[in-house]
Amino acid sequence: MEETTQIISNDAFNMSEKKHSDNYVFHYHPNSKAEKDINAIIDLQESCFEYICKLLDIKFQGAIEYYLCSSRDEVGKLDGSNIPGNGSANPTQKKIYALYNEEIQCEGSHEDVHVISNLLNEDNSSAFCEGLAMFFDKNWWGIHNTAWTFFYLNNNQYQKIINLTNDDYFDDIDCSVSYPIMGCFTEYLILTYGMEKFKEFYRCKYDNLLHSFEAIYKKKTK
Repeated sequence: MEETTQIISNDAFNMSEKKHSDNYVFHYHPNSKAEKDINAIIDLQESCFEYICKLLDIKFQGAIEYYLCSSRDEVGKLDGSNIPGNGSANPTQKKIYALYNEEIQCEGSHEDVHVISNLLNEDNSSAFCEGLAMFFDKNWWGIHNTAWTFFYLNNNQYQKIINLTNDDYFDDIDCSVSYPIMGCFTEYLILTYGMEKFKEFYRCKYDNLLHSFEAIYKKKTK
């Protein structure tokens, strides 16, 4: 843990530019794409923040530290995993690491949902954490979650929800399959039964997930 902290501290320090907004502290490199677009980034993320908090009825305290990285490698170094990626979040530390360069701009609701919804439950399944984030995203690669789900159903690539609720199984499935499916299912639950019932379920502990689903929704997960 000490080694991870040191990696984060050193690399984050090299992001010499910093800008505060109402609910964020943005860190970025000088003369970068992020610096050029910082005002637009702030407007978008503040809009996402307000929408997420309103729908989840959460009063978020403090500021989210948002690191706008120049490469996938930098994202992996800063989040401590050393696994290259486009974006990741550390909900307990209220930190987000996002790739933002000329080719890829990882922005919007997804990582912010992870940080904000952590106030509802720190011990939920990966499937429903990502499902909630995808509910706010609506799309994967510009195509709606529902369209992806029907595509996977029609091409024998669909993954059952009951299997995806197992974290080990979920982690083995390509995220281009698992994320839209869980986003579609989460949207179905929220639009059909309401946000309050979903929040009641979302607050349940991981080791009691399927039992809680049946008790709250009066249905079995398939």
